[in-house]
Formats: sequence, structure tokens, C-alpha cells
Amino acid sequence: MDTVKIESFTQEWWKNFLQINQNFTETCVIEDVMNDELVEELQLGILQVLKERYKKDDIYDGFRVYLDGEEQNDSFLENLCKTPPLEGEDITAYTKRMFEQKFGIIINAGEKHSDIIANNIIKFLHPLMELVGCPPLGVEITIFIGNYGWTPLGIHQDHKGENVIHFHLGPGKKTMYTWDEEKYNELTGEEHNNKNIEPLLEHANEYPFKKGDIYYMPWNKYHVGYSGELSVGITLWFNNAPKTKYVHRILNSFRYQFLKQEKEIIPSQMDYLNNHATFEDMLSSFKLDDNILNYSLKDFLKFVYGEFKMALMSNGGWQSVPLSLDVKDDYNIDDFEKLRGQKIINRAPFKIQYRKYKQSLWVYVRGAKFEMRYFEELVNVIDTLNKNEELLVDDLLDLLPEVFPQEAVLYFLSLTLNKRGIEVL
Repeated sequence: MDTVKIESFTQEWWKNFLQINQNFTETCVIEDVMNDELVEELQLGILQVLKERYKKDDIYDGFRVYLDGEEQNDSFLENLCKTPPLEGEDITAYTKRMFEQKFGIIINAGEKHSDIIANNIIKFLHPLMELVGCPPLGVEITIFIGNYGWTPLGIHQDHKGENVIHFHLGPGKKTMYTWDEEKYNELTGEEHNNKNIEPLLEHANEYPFKKGDIYYMPWNKYHVGYSGELSVGITLWFNNAPKTKYVHRILNSFRYQFLKQEKEIIPSQMDYLNNHATFEDMLSSFKLDDNILNYSLKDFLKFVYGEFKMALMSNGGWQSVPLSLDVKDDYNIDDFEKLRGQKIINRAPFKIQYRKYKQSLWVYVRGAKFEMRYFEELVNVIDTLNKNEELLVDDLLDLLPEVFPQEAVLYFLSLTLNKRGIEVL
């Protein structure tokens, strides 16, 4: 097993990481990467995820709980929402209070519900992205909590192209067992989610790790984990997707961004083949002007592709968009005068993306998009925010020409705050 003493997530550290795993192709454990302070902070981030999920009853997608290896139903999850972690309660105390038997919790899109996780992990990751680039579909987080013994999913293989970096937060140890694809298929005939684990262990590679360690595994390894005691991990997925999946995701993002939620019923048609009223119904359902609708197919696809990339880059590479403050905390966007006198920051490495379209300014903030009338003054504000430095709102307003309405900038800042592009300090 390859191990190396780690000091920090610098670019040199990531170069060493890539050397150890032979440029993402081999499994490895790197010991003592995270100190106790960082581990505790990321554990707080996981509690933040649980609290936010429970607060919104957001447990019907990407949230699974297992008791003694059996996945629990929606009724169990709904009851779980009624007993969130208490103030000052750590993960060990919370899970001891909630679960008497062996349990496992698997939570997808962890970056969506925790600033602590999203801000820390992406900051660590950006020096690596400067070396190898951003995965086409970005990166995402899955959280594993439990003392479930064998992973409830059994021996399995991850989605094609999705390499994984596991940040282990303890308190207990965990062991991963892996099999090369060819060897495993020879032994089992390509059996997925295989829970007959013990007979295959003699053919496995074994990778134990503890609190503060990082475990890396390429996507094509069959694997299963074992957690005999409570262990918590943040798993980061590099989404280097197959081409078809990439196209599906881009088209889905277009549908999400530009398709209106029309509920008007389309009536039956006479002379169906020659009656094109439904085509007009289809066009009117898109939030697109005639200029874009008249693009060539190639130019239109490039437009859709560009919108996806602008949103992804504005989110630092995270796949999931964080909850807006109006959804999370009932924030009132129109109450922008309260921003006067406040200190704000757009935290590194996040950058607000923007482009001019006709007389509009299209702004992309943490994966979301909004539009305002184009003014050079607003562009200057964005460029200033993208320096990722602390700013007094009043100082920002003082830079404006006297004739430019301060309310426009305050409203812009309020929209950006709502989409999580800035923080009030």
C-alpha cells in the first residue's frame, strides 16, 4: 500500500497524489492528510447537511437509511426529520441517540446543503483542477455515515468515468476491498451488488484507513467497504462522464433553465399532419426570443452548451446548486436597503460569470442565472466582487457615478446574495 506524509492541499501535494495513483489509474491511501481541526469542521458540515435536509423534508431523493442492512421506507425518513441533531450535539452523540442497531446513511449532493463542505472541499480541489482540468460534468459529494459493517450496496462498480476521492472523518476506521474488473468478472460472471462477500475476500486488495486519511479509487474497480464501528466519510466524485450522459445532462440543464412550466391543455387537432398549431404551442413554452430560435442547429447547440458551462463554472465546478436564501430562510430580495453598511465577500475560488446579450446582462451565480439591464457599472461591481476580497457595501456604492442609481447595485447585490454568490460578514 502506497502512503505518503502530507502537509497541505497545495499544487505540489496534488502532483504527488497523481504520482502515487499513477494519474488516477490506481487505488491508494494517503495518510494523515487532515488535522483534527479540519476533521471537526467537516463533521460540522455533515450535521449542517442533516439539519437542512430535515428542515425541508428533503429526504425523498438522494437520501437513504439502512438498518441492519435493510433500506428504510419514506415513513421512517419522515419520522427522522422530526428529530434533527441538537444544538452542540456531534455526529457520535446524534447517531447514538437515534440508532440502537447497525445503521447506514448515504446522502447525495452534500455540496448543496452545506457551505462548510462546499467552500472547504472546492478550495482544496482547485489546485488539482489547475493541473488536470475540470471534469466535464463537474464534481459532487456523497456522504457516508454508519457502523453498518459491509456496505449495504454489496460489491459493486461505480458509474463509468466517476473516479472517487474519500475524505475520512472517523471516528472509526474503515476498510475498502477492491477487485480488478477482469478478475472479478472471471470469479462472479459480472455480478453487481453482490452481497456474498466473504468467499471473494481472498482475491481482494485491502485498503484500511483512519480519521484524517484520504482514499482514492478509480471508477472501474469493483469494491465494497467495511465499517465495524461508527465512521463518517465525504466522498468526492470526478464526473468524467461518457459522451451520451454528458449530452443528456446538458439537455436537461437547458430544459430546467428555459422551459416554462405551462399547464394549459393543448386541444385535439383536426388534419393532424398538416396542422402545426402544436408547433407554435411548443415554441411558446420556451423562454427564448426569436433571435435564439432562429439560430442554426449547430449554433443553438453551442448556445445550450455554453449556458451549461457558464453555470457550472460559476459554481466552482460543483454539480449541485445550493439552495437560494429565499427558499432556505425566506429571504426577501426586495429588502435590499438593509445591505447598506454591511461587509460582504465572494469567497474564493468562486467567480461570478456574466455576459452581455442585447441590452441585458446575464449573470451566473453559484450555478443559477438571473438577468438585469446591462450597465457597465454593474460589470465593474462584478469584477470587484470577483477579486474575492472583503468589501464594504458603502465603499462599493461610493465608486458609482453620481447619476447612477445606487438602488440598482443594491438590488443586484441582493439577487447575488440570494443565489449564494456573496456572504454578509
